[in-house]
Amino acid sequence: MSADESPRHVAATASNEMRHLAQATIALDDPADLYPLIGELLGSLRSLVQVTDQLAHAHMQHRGRARTDDGDASIGAQDADGAAWALVRARELLDAAESATDLASQNSGHIAWMPTERTERWLNVVFLQGADAVHTLDLLERSETQAAIRHLARWDYGDETTESALVNGYVYEGIPASSTDRTAQDPTSGYALIYNQTLGYVSLLRRFARGPDDVDSPAIDISATPTHLSAVPTWISPRRDSNRSVVRSVAL
Repeated sequence: MSADESPRHVAATASNEMRHLAQATIALDDPADLYPLIGELLGSLRSLVQVTDQLAHAHMQHRGRARTDDGDASIGAQDADGAAWALVRARELLDAAESATDLASQNSGHIAWMPTERTERWLNVVFLQGADAVHTLDLLERSETQAAIRHLARWDYGDETTESALVNGYVYEGIPASSTDRTAQDPTSGYALIYNQTLGYVSLLRRFARGPDDVDSPAIDISATPTHLSAVPTWISPRRDSNRSVVRSVAL
């Protein structure tokens, strides 16, 4: 068995992919994705049931080799028993989760989702996180929402920002905030703010009216754009370089 096929490597890869799935499902704009997603989740749970059962069995199989750090076989065997028992309990809980998810899949599969009318669109002006977002988050901590919006509006270069958002696909039907985000709007300027003090990021969006030439433009195909700013946010720097915005990708 190669290193890439070892159980530890496969487990690490699976764990990383599940983290990606958790990020990808923060905001789900198309309900047609729900049924197949539940189906994939159900398959993952069934595999987890098998893995947990096998891990419990392995602890009992190798129980005679268990030792503490100082070589105590008796306590080592007790620890192996405890781990096996806990894994058996985990398997029981996963069985229940599998049954519940199976029921969710059946019910979701009966739903015919009606299309929604597209309302106002929003384009990403700037996304800041970590140290770059500290000043804006401090303003928001002091409830200075309008001051935070005015601060971030410095990154808005009008048509240039609009073009950048269209090219990069950062145009949204509605404000793409997750359940843990907070939002604020300024109706006068047409800006919307999304921020998350816990995760340390803030983003500014601008209301974007659909133009007469936008309908057939592949650059603004909303169905192909990211569903949440945290997927691969675009940071438009306030500095100018040859009269162009500096665009960098910032991964969460």
